[in-house]
Amino acid sequence: MKKMSAKDAATARKRFKESGEAYRQTKLDLVRAAHESESSNRFPEYLCPDMNDDAWFHRKSAASELIEKRGEFSSHVSMLALVDSDWETKEAVASWLRRELKVLRVAEGKSGGAPVRRNVALSRTVISDVAVELLECIGGEALVCLFQELLDIDRHRRSRAESFVQLDRAAEMEAQLNLQGRHTRVRELAGHMSVSPSSVTRWRKNSAYRGRVDFHKRVWGNFMRDEYFDQIKSKVPTLSEPECFRRAFALYASSIPARRGRSTQANTRGPIAAPHAAKPRRNSSSK
Repeated sequence: MKKMSAKDAATARKRFKESGEAYRQTKLDLVRAAHESESSNRFPEYLCPDMNDDAWFHRKSAASELIEKRGEFSSHVSMLALVDSDWETKEAVASWLRRELKVLRVAEGKSGGAPVRRNVALSRTVISDVAVELLECIGGEALVCLFQELLDIDRHRRSRAESFVQLDRAAEMEAQLNLQGRHTRVRELAGHMSVSPSSVTRWRKNSAYRGRVDFHKRVWGNFMRDEYFDQIKSKVPTLSEPECFRRAFALYASSIPARRGRSTQANTRGPIAAPHAAKPRRNSSSK
């Protein structure tokens, strides 16, 4: 190999130094841009498929329950895997997901196995969904969205969220009617929700649906008692509780136009931040 001249060596060292400085500056620029995006007030795009807070919480709770029951992990391990920003907290659950995927692959190689339907293995969608969950608080927003889209998890979550929102609306309607002493028949509720009666029957067998009915009964019951119920009861003590609630809901319905007017006036004075799932935070310092 020909020995470089002193001039050529000096030129090479200068180029190497300039390249190193450009490399470091490029890294700083990329990190700064990513942090500026992370520190913005908008919610991360990978939360958009969840539609609202309740759907997000329902999905997150389902993932935690799956990790604890099927993976046989403690609640602490599950929580750390889903929300902590240190990658080491994800490894135990990730290893379990790899074992689940291996079971699925082996079972799929056998004809007529139907491993997912027989609950022998988790589906690829479920495994992918939890895997993306693990990435959300350690990966950048664009990277997480990319994996969501590659694995079709964004569509899966949107579909789940739409189903949950519909279930929740039905539960809220049933809770309001129950407070008024009405037991809604399957076909009646199906007509209100524009779904088939079989959907209502399936919902009512679902513990999540029953839990949402109880939740909405508490929320609406407390609200109506504070706003109307006690006043109605004090004026006409002989009224039954369901009748008091019926009158309270009627008063509430008549007050909606005025409430909307006050809300519009408030919005003209400045934006009101809508509640949403907390944005997962990542450590700014690398290990």
